[in-house]
Amino acid sequence: MNFLILGALLAMLTACTTQQPAPPPSTTPPMSTQVGEESSSIDAVAIQRALHLERNVEQLGIQEKSFNTCEMGYGYSRNKNCKTAYMTVLNVRLLCRDSEGTISTVLTEADVTPIAAQTIRWSLKNVSGEFVTDGLGYGQIVALSYRPQKRERVRLALGNEFLYMRAHEITKVITPRPWCSM
Repeated sequence: MNFLILGALLAMLTACTTQQPAPPPSTTPPMSTQVGEESSSIDAVAIQRALHLERNVEQLGIQEKSFNTCEMGYGYSRNKNCKTAYMTVLNVRLLCRDSEGTISTVLTEADVTPIAAQTIRWSLKNVSGEFVTDGLGYGQIVALSYRPQKRERVRLALGNEFLYMRAHEITKVITPRPWCSM
């Protein structure tokens, strides 16, 4: 009986000591990727790295590069359906103000609040997804598509609130009051 209890304790101790430690929190920026039907097999992070489109989320604005899918690999076939594809990386900062409608004063950092830790839905022409803002309201969209997205309109939505802007015009976005209370 004592051997049975001792064996059980030894098994529990061994299980505890061989358990893998939890991975450290990710330092990558909030991001979202959508590639249409192929999204599950495409390694967007590897493509982003290969195209040198890795950017700090605080570097606001858009960057876009084209590539040949057969030459790229990372989930694309090396010899079937060769196409020109585009990777678009859009970094945005979302802030809200505690007022609605048109205002006549210049807003300062003290007048706005970051839209922090919120899931933002986005769409760019034929591509869509979600990203989660960080504590300062920064977020990153990473999109793969078969057409350039730089001049398209991007739709950002939080709850029932949404806005449209040209992708190449977005950097810091100050939204009205309803965005603050989500």
